[in-house]
Amino acid sequence: AYPRLFPTGEARKSDHLKAGLCVDFPVSVVLPAGGTGERTGLQTPKQFCPCLGRPLISYTVESFEVSWIQTIVVVVAKENIGLMMDIIQRFQHKKVLVVPGGSTRHRSICNGVAALGEQRRPAAHKPKVVIIHDAVRPFVDEDFLHKIAMAAKEQGAAGAIRPLVSTVIATTSEGYLDHSLERAKYRASEMPQGFTYDVICEAYKKCTESDFEFGTECLHLALQYCGTNAKLIDGPPTLWKVTYKRDLAAAESIIKTLSQSACLITGGLEAAVALANVLQKAFGALNM
Repeated sequence: AYPRLFPTGEARKSDHLKAGLCVDFPVSVVLPAGGTGERTGLQTPKQFCPCLGRPLISYTVESFEVSWIQTIVVVVAKENIGLMMDIIQRFQHKKVLVVPGGSTRHRSICNGVAALGEQRRPAAHKPKVVIIHDAVRPFVDEDFLHKIAMAAKEQGAAGAIRPLVSTVIATTSEGYLDHSLERAKYRASEMPQGFTYDVICEAYKKCTESDFEFGTECLHLALQYCGTNAKLIDGPPTLWKVTYKRDLAAAESIIKTLSQSACLITGGLEAAVALANVLQKAFGALNM
């Protein structure tokens, strides 16, 4: 039920009962969740669609509830603020700040980043690194978040990439083939992406109205307006995005499979006790 407890790919080969990953600088997260979900063909935006009785965005938020992340900013449309607050209360999410979104993706992310600099909570500090992630990508594990955060601190920006699975072509205005790109030279830009707070703030201060209105790539803004060339990190296949109605069914199937698993924990190791507590919280949230 809690995706980050079930590592995939290379992460599965390591010891996930080790002590928490070490991060000695403040990290916060911005989750843009203001989309209308037009491509799913559903009346409810996909981030709020239920998966086994729990909204999709709740799984994503939980993936970021790790010890070294101090604040999770969820940016939603103004009319969905009450709904998001209810989700936070129902599923006992911590460290979450809800912020009204803008008319475009970049405007929403900018609002979320700005909110991090305006926090008044005693325990909240201005982050050194900001991780940006899609609210509809629920399957991201802590190890990969750690890689993004560390690379962003060192390089100023970092992002996940995946190999292209289809050939990319350019077409003429009349609808004919113009040319194709050599697939081996290109990668798909994915989420999460990480930035130092100063870099992403400066990028949004300098970008144009055209960027706000039509842009979608934060790494490009960091390069164009700050001269910060991002470190690109190969991401696991689990970083896929729920885009269409069929993707919701696939996500539910994965979550159902994971939540039917059983764990028997023995011994008094600190990591085992911590895992038991997380499992207890997970089952409680599902009324199990």
